[in-house]
Amino acid sequence: MELVSQDSRAAQSSHPGTLQQCSTQANWQSLLLQSYTNPSKVEQLIVPAVPDYQIVLVTAGNCRIETQRRGSWAWAEYRPGDLGMTAPHTENCLRWKSERVHETLHLTLPFKLLSTVHQEIGRCAIPLADLPNLLRQTDPLIAAVMAALQRGLRHGAPELYAQSAAYFLVTHLLSASRPDCQPPHLTAAGGLQRIDEYMQAHLSQALTLDQLAQVAGLSPFQMLRMANAVWKETPMRRLTRLRMELAQRLLKQRDIPVGEIALTCGYSNPSHFATAFRRVTGVSPTVFQRLH
Repeated sequence: MELVSQDSRAAQSSHPGTLQQCSTQANWQSLLLQSYTNPSKVEQLIVPAVPDYQIVLVTAGNCRIETQRRGSWAWAEYRPGDLGMTAPHTENCLRWKSERVHETLHLTLPFKLLSTVHQEIGRCAIPLADLPNLLRQTDPLIAAVMAALQRGLRHGAPELYAQSAAYFLVTHLLSASRPDCQPPHLTAAGGLQRIDEYMQAHLSQALTLDQLAQVAGLSPFQMLRMANAVWKETPMRRLTRLRMELAQRLLKQRDIPVGEIALTCGYSNPSHFATAFRRVTGVSPTVFQRLH
């Protein structure tokens, strides 16, 4: 089920830049990620108010960007790593100018997810009305996660990858201003063990964060918090590691085709399997099979 509103999708479709990547190509439902090459000068861009939260990361190039607020223009110098944040239901009037084109990565986090995580965090969450609405901000953590999402999109990462990142970012945004508030301790062993057993038994299938949370009897937010506390890794990272461990065992048998191993490990696209395998082992599946 798509969580990003149609209004947000329509607003992004009117962006004046050239679209380079879009998460709809990977069928991600939990967020919308798009990369653009932008013209060097835009006289006016009205960004309509939408119900979702929007973050823009500058990935290459510089520009001077301005926004009109209460009849006057505020400005900022954008450099790679800088973020622009637009709160839900906020209209923006923008203009910018630079010596050459610059590149940006646009992330839309659905309000439905914001609302769900806000309820789960409870007293430790800032009010939704207090979400950052800033022309320029720096947050290395958000920038790193967005860059990782872009790499994941390029390499065919599944919906579970996008879900995990979306939950993490929303939790970070809602709790970053409340470092004094620690969530209550939760007993994790039983739920995480059930998730681990389920993943081991379904390595060939496309799994979602909601599925895994249901297996554990937890909300996705609770599951992610437990996994990070106990496993020191996200469910997505753990699932990938389990799949790569299985792939290595099967490749050592030598008589199983690499394409068949990819399907057994949950990768319908052999090139995506090869990319994931090389990232973990440093060599391609074919080379690994030949060496072992």
